[in-house]
Amino acid sequence: MIVCAEMDEQWGYVGAKSRQRWLFYAYDRLRKTVVAHVFGERTMATLGRLMSLLSPFDVVIWMTDGWPLYESRLKGKLHVIRKRYTQRIERHNLNLRQHLARLGRKSLSFSKSVELHDKVIGHYLNIKHYQ
Repeated sequence: MIVCAEMDEQWGYVGAKSRQRWLFYAYDRLRKTVVAHVFGERTMATLGRLMSLLSPFDVVIWMTDGWPLYESRLKGKLHVIRKRYTQRIERHNLNLRQHLARLGRKSLSFSKSVELHDKVIGHYLNIKHYQ
């Protein structure tokens, strides 16, 4: 069981900034760890894939920013919408940008393939959070 989970999405790109790649993930506030993540477009389908990975965890309180798709997907659940309560996951977004050059907005390092982009970020999350 997860008492408080923060959910957020992080922008990245592959090859050119017009080829956006989004990382959706959930962060356990108490354990200070990433619980699940998925890559894809910024759509309800990608959010649905993340929610299906999170269903076994029985999250009590969801904390998100004001993105409208979170509100529609979390209807009927205890859902707090405030930037104030997503500070930890936003800080984690910054840590990812600092540790992985390919996530920097203005960088010479960037991913050239979707497969490699997903594997590098997934491997980093695996080492830092899943082991």
